[in-house]
Amino acid sequence: MFNEKVYFEQVNGKQIFCDFSEPENPQKKIVIMSHGFRGSSTGPARTFVDFQRILNKEGFSVLRFDQPNSGNSEDDYLETSYNEWVDTITYFAKKYLDGYKVALLGQSMGGATTVILTSRPELKDKIPVILLWVPGVNEGDFNGSSDEIFEEAGQKYKGKFWMEAREANFFKCINDYKGGIHLVYGEKDRYISQALRDKVIKMVGAKDQQVKILKNQDHSPWEYDLSQEVYKEDLEFLNRFL
Repeated sequence: MFNEKVYFEQVNGKQIFCDFSEPENPQKKIVIMSHGFRGSSTGPARTFVDFQRILNKEGFSVLRFDQPNSGNSEDDYLETSYNEWVDTITYFAKKYLDGYKVALLGQSMGGATTVILTSRPELKDKIPVILLWVPGVNEGDFNGSSDEIFEEAGQKYKGKFWMEAREANFFKCINDYKGGIHLVYGEKDRYISQALRDKVIKMVGAKDQQVKILKNQDHSPWEYDLSQEVYKEDLEFLNRFL
């Protein structure tokens, strides 16, 4: 059994939708889950929800949340900001470091922003493990201006999101991170080029960290049985580092 509450929390001036769950006898270990671009706190095909429930049964607390301008959180997606995403995850990580051992899970651009915040001075060397599901990488492949408006899958956004992502220097941050990394990519990811995936895989492998390639899988969602494999390996990884 586990306890779960849904609420809004004021973060950096905006109302952020949160779902916090913990077992009846919490171990004071928490996984904070960060969704991807145009995503929400449930994760692709409800993978965040499914993994949350597994984690709760194993004694972990879990925080899922909608980034600013996403899901149920305040403001319009048009103004979504990569830097604001990093600020928001940073807020929650700092909050729960007071009393919990904190691990971070990020999917797609949530994975990228998770990497970035590990280099923030207030969090450096304080996050022992990160779980990266298909982390998004933007290294010069965006063509547009900051205020230019784009539309994708029924949502409009400004180019500033991708410009901020490029300026954040994902590769430097992942190179500087000294904790445990469990990296997952789909073999046939349509959003992240093979060259960029290979670069991330090489860097993580050079740290002697764990890499899993899902055969014949796209960016998301993944086949059900393969998702279960990822949950199992992630859980084993968390138990090693927390």
